[in-house]
Amino acid sequence: MGNTDFLYRIKELEEAARKKSLEYSVIEGEKAKEFISTTLEKFKPFRAAGHLGIGSEESIILSIEENEFTFSEKYLSGPVYVFFEQDYYNKNQIFVLKEGAFFSKLLFECSQLEYFITNEKNDYLISVNWYAIEILK
Repeated sequence: MGNTDFLYRIKELEEAARKKSLEYSVIEGEKAKEFISTTLEKFKPFRAAGHLGIGSEESIILSIEENEFTFSEKYLSGPVYVFFEQDYYNKNQIFVLKEGAFFSKLLFECSQLEYFITNEKNDYLISVNWYAIEILK
């Protein structure tokens, strides 16, 4: 993967979902902007850019090495909303996977990603970075 591949995170997830025959959609623009803003305001992650992290004393923290390709099977169900730091290239975009339990399967097809995951109701926030998976309900 080249240096500009980080510019195509949503596209990478779309390609992986198609390859795995998983149902997905993408939300963009104002609707995505409002949803992401609401999510970040509710959970107040301490780092929403760079190495993403929630930083709450109430968070469950899992090792990325042991859990990256399996955590979704245990912690996710129903549709999940995935978004990245809100830089120029990823701003106002949400990848929605219809069945969140399969999300970790997509990661086998993707380069290393850092992202947030929640559901439509914002019942939880999960941050995933190169070091840890952090879950806050």
